[in-house]
Amino acid sequence: MEKVGAAKALSAYDFYKMLAKDSFVLLYMGVFDDQLTTILMDINDAGKFEMKSSRKKISFLIAECFQNIVRHSDEDSKAAVGFKLPEMFLLRNRKSIHHLITTNVVKHEDRIKISNSIDHLKTLTKDELKVLYLDVFTNESHSEKGGAGLGLIEMARKSGTAPTYKFEELGGQMSNFFFQVNVLPNDADVKVSEKIFHWTWLKKFMITCTSKKLRCCKKGDFSKESIMPLIQLFESNLSLKAEDVEVMKKVITLLIEMLENIHDHAQEVNGFREGIFYVIEKAPGKYEINTGNFIPVSQSLILKERLDAIAKLTDSKNSKKYNRQLEKLSDGEKFKPGAGLIEICKNSTGKLEYDFKPIGHSLSFFSLKVNL
Repeated sequence: MEKVGAAKALSAYDFYKMLAKDSFVLLYMGVFDDQLTTILMDINDAGKFEMKSSRKKISFLIAECFQNIVRHSDEDSKAAVGFKLPEMFLLRNRKSIHHLITTNVVKHEDRIKISNSIDHLKTLTKDELKVLYLDVFTNESHSEKGGAGLGLIEMARKSGTAPTYKFEELGGQMSNFFFQVNVLPNDADVKVSEKIFHWTWLKKFMITCTSKKLRCCKKGDFSKESIMPLIQLFESNLSLKAEDVEVMKKVITLLIEMLENIHDHAQEVNGFREGIFYVIEKAPGKYEINTGNFIPVSQSLILKERLDAIAKLTDSKNSKKYNRQLEKLSDGEKFKPGAGLIEICKNSTGKLEYDFKPIGHSLSFFSLKVNL
């Protein structure tokens, strides 16, 4: 990674490698509300990784997974024993199987109810699930917490298989509840086993995301349609006061420029412009935005020259003199950075951090990190 005064490797490529076998990943860790459910469904609807009929099914399951978090979370008990684990929502597309994963802290007394409900669903056939659904719908015979209510039954029916789950002891009569819905292709002739839960991978991934204070992450195709929902996803989780209008403007400008940079410049393969985007909250109101994508080697050489030229500017960031130097640089014939890079420089704090990692003979993986 290139950075004035330091040589520090950017982890965007490490995140990409961790998710390399997934054609699509969407992660959110933060406040869960109805508005967020709609935003995530919009991101899902903009995806190219599935047929339209599957997108409708997954949008339904996203809404139900959110209700599952709300239904089983116990914020008062969690706060009383000092747990600060954030709830997590994760959508993955791996080997044509969609995995919707949620995590939240629950009390031990609810753990037994949840286990019994899901284990019972695992024993039922498709026809038996339909009968159970009609019975619960008619008689309203589900409990508020842990019971096999309509939502849980419908998740099993829509996905074609009962959810998988795991509890991790946290002490203080609390457990971390990992819940996963697996959506098989319509023509799949396989049975979901416990191996599909990827427990070891999931635990390692959550530890990484929690320790780095990730708030949202997306890996996959960056179409024009997906950019606005991603901005709304991040905006809904900003730890900013209502009066911080100027900060908000800079945040939105940075997000637009960095996401459009992936869309405009990522190497297209089979109609997809693949990349990765994630946000880290370093402190309240202090964020780190990271992007990464593949570009042709010839393009990486030109881009590196432009970024190196920007890095050589010595005046204080965002000062009038710095901005004049930046604008002057943009008029140069050899190192013209482009309007997008100029806006990113103007609206971020500190030096841009970037890295070009050779991938074979024709491609480079370009990573960019900015702070605000």
